[in-house]
Amino acid sequence: MAYEVIARKWRPQTFESVVGQEHVVRTMRNAIESGRIAQAYLLCGPRGTGKTTLARIFAKSLNCKYGPTVTPCCKCDNCTEIERGSSLDVVEIDGASNNSVDDVHEKILNSVNFMPASGKFRIFYIDEVHMLSAAAFNALLKTLEEPPPHVKFIFATTEPDKVIGTIVSRCQRFDLRRLTISEIAGQLRKISESEGIEISDDAVFALARMADGGMRDAESALDQIISFTGSKIAEEDVLGVFGLVSRDTIEKLAESILRGDIVSILGYIRDLDNSGKDLRRLAIELIEHFRNVLVCIHLGGDSPSFIDIAQNRRETIKNQAAIAGAAAVLSVMEQLIELENRLRLSLSPRTLTETVLIRCAKSASGLVDLEEILKRLNELSTSISCESAESSGTAPVPRPEEAAVTLPTEPNTIKEQTGDFQDNGIEDDDGSADAPDSDYVNDYESEDENADPDCKTSGIAVPETVPPVRFRPNSEIIHEPSVEKAVKMLNGKIIDITHPR
Repeated sequence: MAYEVIARKWRPQTFESVVGQEHVVRTMRNAIESGRIAQAYLLCGPRGTGKTTLARIFAKSLNCKYGPTVTPCCKCDNCTEIERGSSLDVVEIDGASNNSVDDVHEKILNSVNFMPASGKFRIFYIDEVHMLSAAAFNALLKTLEEPPPHVKFIFATTEPDKVIGTIVSRCQRFDLRRLTISEIAGQLRKISESEGIEISDDAVFALARMADGGMRDAESALDQIISFTGSKIAEEDVLGVFGLVSRDTIEKLAESILRGDIVSILGYIRDLDNSGKDLRRLAIELIEHFRNVLVCIHLGGDSPSFIDIAQNRRETIKNQAAIAGAAAVLSVMEQLIELENRLRLSLSPRTLTETVLIRCAKSASGLVDLEEILKRLNELSTSISCESAESSGTAPVPRPEEAAVTLPTEPNTIKEQTGDFQDNGIEDDDGSADAPDSDYVNDYESEDENADPDCKTSGIAVPETVPPVRFRPNSEIIHEPSVEKAVKMLNGKIIDITHPR
């Protein structure tokens, strides 16, 4: 008997054996049980997530000898023929190679009115339906909207945006998600145990990370590594065959970046490049690692459900989250994302990687979180204020933003003329003038020998107590171009107020 690859041998045959995609499985099961079976379904999602598998299980559920049922027997002729792809009632069409109007007429429209040969429904499954031409799509519209009662359509695509809206509106759409690393690792363990393969946990997670959310990719990789190593698989075997970087190296390199250890960074990059590792894949792994660190920084103990890694690696994530702040990790991630894009076209990936990682190390170790600084300054200010109040027995000094500013309200004004101050009065808007203060004017006409030298300006002595001074918007001292500063004298002190231009 010919060898059957793991991906085909372990293809799920019932809804219960489907890994992930619970939302799609539940909807299809409920539709069959309630008899609410639509005329067309559109399955969207990345490669290897179960589009063809779900289409075949759904077809078996409808055409099983005991169907429609949510648990097809997988033993009757209808079920076995659907599994092999030889059923007359389930027509599988490759949209990439049958994309013209003539193909649609020949394979669908000309046979759509024929009754099923042995099952209850005639099912047309079109894979990669987005490859059909616009004319082929339009040829399907009428039949798709009002098909015969015995006809059902199932479409699958990896690029749903290319399917025209008139087709999508006639279908029930399901978006299949990428599988998590834990889901893929669990299935790989199940397969390995059944096949008699001894594989380490680190090797399983390495295969699951490499699969990028696709179960078929992971199963094909497992098939390949079995052919390479035999019945015993270690992480080093997986890393060597597929050019991956070990989890320990990723964690050590990430810690060197966070601590700013440039010597260690250059050493790791040298070793990885000399061993032929894919540096672009390294950048992707680092992005995922720092994403986990960032989640741990923000969520702390509540992060396990948001971090998809092995249980024995979580402690390392927590330790690295304590090294740097969120701002530093975000800065590193932004630079790594840019690195991953630039490595696609780079002629010297090692130099580019070293340059960017050195920049990441400098930014991570030298970047200070502004929010943390402000928080500590506020705490320090409050602490100093409280200590000062306790030592003096007075109330704490209010913060600058809380301190009230009191403006003088008396109508006294001054006017500068040739270096002397004369209280001639300034007219108000209503035409009235402030009354001159004769006693105050006389004090300015001669310099007081006993006046404080620090309280002199322009050769004029300032008395210890000066009445409040107010500059009106229409006063000459404000609008005089030659005046650069107004001097406000309060209680013998001089405060310079920059003149607004």
